[in-house]
Amino acid sequence: MANNLQRLTFAFAGLFFFSFPVWALDNYKEYKRDTWEFEVSSQFFRSEANYPESGGSSQNLPNGNHYQLIDVTLATRYMPRQNWSVFGWGNVASAESKDSIATRTNSTLSEGAVGADFLIYNEMFQLIPEVIAVFPFEKIDNTSDTVMNSEGVIEVRSRVIAQKDFGTFRGYGWLGFNYRAEGRSFLMPWGVGAQLKMDRIRLGAELFGYQSVSDDTNKNSLSRTSYINGVNAGSLKFYGANPALMDTQLYAKWLINRKWSIQANGGATLMGSNVAAGFHIGGFIRYTFDMTEGYTTEEAYTPINSPVPNYRSNMYDNQMSSDKKVQQFKEETDDGIDQTLFTPRPTKKQRIQQDQELQQQLDDTEFQLELKSNKKKRRR
Repeated sequence: MANNLQRLTFAFAGLFFFSFPVWALDNYKEYKRDTWEFEVSSQFFRSEANYPESGGSSQNLPNGNHYQLIDVTLATRYMPRQNWSVFGWGNVASAESKDSIATRTNSTLSEGAVGADFLIYNEMFQLIPEVIAVFPFEKIDNTSDTVMNSEGVIEVRSRVIAQKDFGTFRGYGWLGFNYRAEGRSFLMPWGVGAQLKMDRIRLGAELFGYQSVSDDTNKNSLSRTSYINGVNAGSLKFYGANPALMDTQLYAKWLINRKWSIQANGGATLMGSNVAAGFHIGGFIRYTFDMTEGYTTEEAYTPINSPVPNYRSNMYDNQMSSDKKVQQFKEETDDGIDQTLFTPRPTKKQRIQQDQELQQQLDDTEFQLELKSNKKKRRR
């Protein structure tokens, strides 16, 4: 079973790194009203070392031990307005730890989350608060023999993102606060990023991490240390006391068309304290459903952030046809009633003009009669 999991691990890693692509949420936020995004992502992490409590360089796990984790996440994000969104995800985690005694595995539905973000300032730059509630489906039990695949506690993650679009270049950063239940230390997440924006390609780099801002209630627990050494092969990927971390990520996103996009990413940890050292690769494939576009009459690709799309919706055609119908409208009058009864009375100016025309007709008639009378007299 361990060999099958190892082969599956590298199959997933190769699949998502070379073709699909990451995080359930983008750190640079974009908004478009009545847009619904659906995403499948995967992330592979492998560690053979830990950062000690004192920080500094990493130390290898004893006896060639290792820990690895595959996260597969189904996520969705809905934007009912141009300045806020709601989102959620569910995560399936598959962990493996190997030491000199045994190889342990654990694959479960590890956690679910719901959250929201709000664009509260949009002038010189954009300011976006975000809050997420994370609920574990499996908790950590110090008496079990099951390898850990999540932190196993309720979390409330909050942060404020500041971002600026300079055209072909985007810059962004964030700072936040994470509440963790059951006596775990509170964390302060942070990060900075830069993105190069081209027609259909986004290339980016991020430096991010977190710092403990409170103490674990049982940071010196012997049972905790024994449990980590026993089931996680000594890896501090989860359950470390007062952890701190600095990590990196490089990513490339391809906007295939208005609906489909894929991303690949990879990175490695730089430094930390009471946390696992390692590398991660992954990616996502995302489908974007725009509920405002109606029926497209042209299938040409339009960049997602284009202010004026080069396609037209049927609502424009419907509006044009409605205008033509108004111009061509004619009331049905063939109903057997004398329509002259409904003719509006002439104005004063119209009556004067009608009188002048009538007088001219009478004068012409009188003149014709006089001519005829003179001709008769001459004949006699």
